[in-house]
Amino acid sequence: MPLKALLLVVLAGLLQAVSNVVIKESQRKIAFMAIASLISLVFYLPVFIWGHQESAISLWSWIGIIACGGTGAIYYVFLGRAYDRGDLSVIFPVVRGFGPIFILIFALILLGERISLLGFLGILIAVFGSYAIHLPSFRFSDLSVPFRALKSKSFLYSMGAGACTATYSLINKKNLEAVDPLTLLYLIFVFMVLFLFVFLLAKNGSSEIKGEARANKRNLLLIGILTFLGSLLVLYALQISKVSYLGAARNVSIVFGVLLGSLFLKEGYGKIRFVASLLIFGGVFLISVS
Repeated sequence: MPLKALLLVVLAGLLQAVSNVVIKESQRKIAFMAIASLISLVFYLPVFIWGHQESAISLWSWIGIIACGGTGAIYYVFLGRAYDRGDLSVIFPVVRGFGPIFILIFALILLGERISLLGFLGILIAVFGSYAIHLPSFRFSDLSVPFRALKSKSFLYSMGAGACTATYSLINKKNLEAVDPLTLLYLIFVFMVLFLFVFLLAKNGSSEIKGEARANKRNLLLIGILTFLGSLLVLYALQISKVSYLGAARNVSIVFGVLLGSLFLKEGYGKIRFVASLLIFGGVFLISVS
């Protein structure tokens, strides 16, 4: 993997982890992410006007862009509801770790690809890490505790967000063949913001949007800048690196997320969750290089 791509992805992973810390701390998480994404569109509009490449976008590319916008909106809904019910140091590794696993499953079912022994081993390690991250301790008596957690709504929403990540990645792999990264990401954000605001307005009117806008102005600006930038760095890295290597490197954000959750949010079981996050990262790495 080129050093430039690796640096871009590691920086993107750090930005994503920091963004999720702030999202976790917000009161109305879906509204927060909708407003932050709208701020992204406003803040990066001059960059888009200056840097996007003039080219005709085909009907299939438009379908892919709209699909990614819808998938991104669903991802944020699932992520917000998961964070309302669980810790960052549990939710974030599951979301990030299960994305590549779902990609592999989709490839097996839809593309008829065969799984290698190394890939199967990677799935087992990542799944075990996702189980272990719910352990309160390494004592034998606590080994059954995660079974209850795996049935919780927070875990199910995390899995849903991971599936959205996989869908989004598979569609964008094709989108990048016809559309430059800046144009692609900006247009995806346009539709994602549209879908999120329609969802919020249909659910509770404008009350959540107004309340979050008044309560979190500084954080909204910060996340509006960081979220778009982190996503753009990943797309540029994707242009100069193999997808398999990129998928492995991106998941360094899992470790960042657990460390930030323990240090800044004072979430419990820090050592256990750190070890479990390393297992998830290692499993995803094996999947990506298999």
